[in-house]
Amino acid sequence: MTADAPGSEGSGEVLISGMFDMLNFGDLMFPVVAAHELGQRGYRVQALSPTGAKVALKQALPTRPLWSALDPDRQFAGMLIGGGYLVHTHRMDSLREYRGQGIGAAVAPAVWLGSTLAAALRDLPLAWNAPGVPHPLRPGVDALAAAAFGAADYLSLRDAGSARMAKAPEAKIVPDPILGLARVWPREGLAEDFLRLCAQMGLERRDRILAVHVRQRSLGGEPIPSFADGLAAACVSLDLTPVLIGLGTAHSDDRIAREITAALRDRGIAAAALDRPEGLRDVAALLAHARAYAGSSLHGYIAAAAYGVPGILVARPAYRKFDGLVAHLERPGDLVNSWDAALAALPGTCAAPQTRLPDAVPEQLCQHWDNIAAAFAAGPAPKRQARLRFAALAMRAGLEQAGPDWAMTPFTTAKDRAAALDGTDLLEMEPF
Repeated sequence: MTADAPGSEGSGEVLISGMFDMLNFGDLMFPVVAAHELGQRGYRVQALSPTGAKVALKQALPTRPLWSALDPDRQFAGMLIGGGYLVHTHRMDSLREYRGQGIGAAVAPAVWLGSTLAAALRDLPLAWNAPGVPHPLRPGVDALAAAAFGAADYLSLRDAGSARMAKAPEAKIVPDPILGLARVWPREGLAEDFLRLCAQMGLERRDRILAVHVRQRSLGGEPIPSFADGLAAACVSLDLTPVLIGLGTAHSDDRIAREITAALRDRGIAAAALDRPEGLRDVAALLAHARAYAGSSLHGYIAAAAYGVPGILVARPAYRKFDGLVAHLERPGDLVNSWDAALAALPGTCAAPQTRLPDAVPEQLCQHWDNIAAAFAAGPAPKRQARLRFAALAMRAGLEQAGPDWAMTPFTTAKDRAAALDGTDLLEMEPF
């Protein structure tokens, strides 16, 4: 459908915005899951990211730069924001994907506030794919954020803590959409991928794999040799084969996976590293067929849970997203605050039977995607005035901060703007 054809059943192209140019398993899975779910409801999905850069992982959806949404020659059915931990305005040039490009301050607000602005300017219905909010929004953006939330035809966040941080009590609380991963790639369909991976990594035993993810900050300063001692002892005691997964090379997970694997091998453990997976299915296949998961990655734990694999989530630092997730899954015991606690809990986790998601979770996710599709099918009219209000507020804020040149840049030249800073070249001239 086009922006002028409300009420038609799903047809046309939907835009999904997020940090989908970043080498991180969880972020890259959002467009994949959206494409599957919205495809079943009649929509095609195009991913948008801050840079539009290509990610060298199979199955990752190609992206276009976020501002390509403003192309007047293309028609879209709607805009979808998220998910991920993206509702903030922090600088992002700490990540290699956004370093040295002069865009570090713009990346985070672009994917949610910028997407809202694009939806307003293109007159598109707008939905949210249950992203998260890491911290209270800075006071200077409160009014714009509230207007952005009000401009959404369907507003969802992934936990109650995010709704509090955003001051958005009207948001629908929905479990992280990656919990629906097994609907995209059923476990049995990943069996050949798993066998191929085991052969590539030289793993002879495939029935006692412990999938491990370690992010440097989760170690709390503990040296890798010391951590490897504890992990090695646990694997020997429980007859486990550890496979270290580099889920987020954007966070240097691949490097630490290689370092820990080397340390484990030095201790006589037949460890392996999935540090440079060829595709997203590789990660899903390993997690789906592991005996257990232990790690500091939210989406590593989510993917394991989606396939019924018992897991331990190391919440260090103790982000609110961890508490919100285990609350949805009704598994508070899976959450620990250190690797010492994780290793102590590992015997019980490995002895646990295959798990299943609470019945409410698949139901909520199905309703979530139905709500998104319904928002797009209804067309732009229901929230048009709210989106225009947001666009006006955004324009006013830009003018207040940067002056009229900010808004008039498309209609002037760099030479004239530079000369007009002091105006000395026109002191003795008539206007025309």
